Amino acid sequence: MRSRSTSALVCLAFLALPAGTVSAADPPSRKPLGITERNAVLSLIRAVDVAQDTDATSGDRVAWDGHVLRSGNQTAYVPFRLMLDSEAVKSVVVYVRAVSRHDGMRSRDERSVARDWLLRGSNAPPRLETVYVGQGELPVGGPAANSTRQNIASANQSLTVLALQQRELERQKAAADARKKGESPRRDPYLFPFEDYYVADVARNGGGRSSLERAISLPPGEYDVYVGMLDRSRLKTSSPVIARQTVTIPNFWNDEIALSSLILASDVRMLGAAPSARQQVERPYTFGRAEVVPVAVRSFTPGDALSVVYQVCNYGAPDSDLQADYNFYRLDKGSKVLFNRTPPQRFGDEDLPVPQPWESVAFAMQTVSLQTFPPGRYELEVIVRDRLTRRNASGSIEFTVVAQ
Repeated sequence: MRSRSTSALVCLAFLALPAGTVSAADPPSRKPLGITERNAVLSLIRAVDVAQDTDATSGDRVAWDGHVLRSGNQTAYVPFRLMLDSEAVKSVVVYVRAVSRHDGMRSRDERSVARDWLLRGSNAPPRLETVYVGQGELPVGGPAANSTRQNIASANQSLTVLALQQRELERQKAAADARKKGESPRRDPYLFPFEDYYVADVARNGGGRSSLERAISLPPGEYDVYVGMLDRSRLKTSSPVIARQTVTIPNFWNDEIALSSLILASDVRMLGAAPSARQQVERPYTFGRAEVVPVAVRSFTPGDALSVVYQVCNYGAPDSDLQADYNFYRLDKGSKVLFNRTPPQRFGDEDLPVPQPWESVAFAMQTVSLQTFPPGRYELEVIVRDRLTRRNASGSIEFTVVAQ
């Protein structure tokens, strides 16, 4: 393609965190709710009950943008941003609920544990989550597995594939043993799979809108996520704003190569230190020492650069050999035509995180100038090819280029 492109692999030495869900000793203490705020949360719970029964939401008053990434403990990390239709709101009381979907239908058997706690006059236990990203697979295939010499690595590849298969059998056996010992308790099927509430400040984004960023964690499956909000300055006079979004969590925890959601980013900032538990909650797009700033709208001008950040999960390792292709399609009147593509990215062991048991996860990033893109609608397709396992994974996202 003629457009200028640059690329970077965001190394998990900066992005990975050492633990998954924050333990009871780690999270910041939750401030007790006042009587008015407690009643506001109970009001939001009732409003979400109605929305769940009637499918009535606040429509254009709030817009959802979220992403699904692999995390630890067999749960995905789902950071999201809510765009509000007013900049006048400074602080909100928020209630979040995820409801399971089965065969396209919402579950009617799940109930709220937060309601039970609040009606008893207690604050529910905090559900604060941080990101856990596995850093790689244990080296398998013998002493030659880490060799960079092509003749040794190629001869060792068949042994590596066999070892990967053996590792999968061992993992299945270990998981079965853990279930027998009660080390992996199943969640209560009669409780919402995720539920939380909090008081939060909102950010001003300009253009007459404000935004709120938070995250939830969910196991594989399909869910309807509800977010209810009340203006904290007008708790007794304002009406609840209810947003609903259907979220699908893939099974990232197998040996099939997969990509997370594609995040279109306006910036990726390297921080001096990883955030504290409280900061992580308030800045959910921070991964270790890297903070990703998602674009507010997927609209660009030819003078902009488009940056995409995503995870590659379950690639073969060691002697990893990944190729990432970026294809741009023009969308016009129902047709999809290849517009251009970037030169492929190649990633090997020297580019990827240090291997860890049973996990290979890495963040990748590509930045492309839009100088040669005429105004119109486009789709970016990312295809990652794993030459070791001979498997591919792909993802796509749409964006628009407007006249400058």
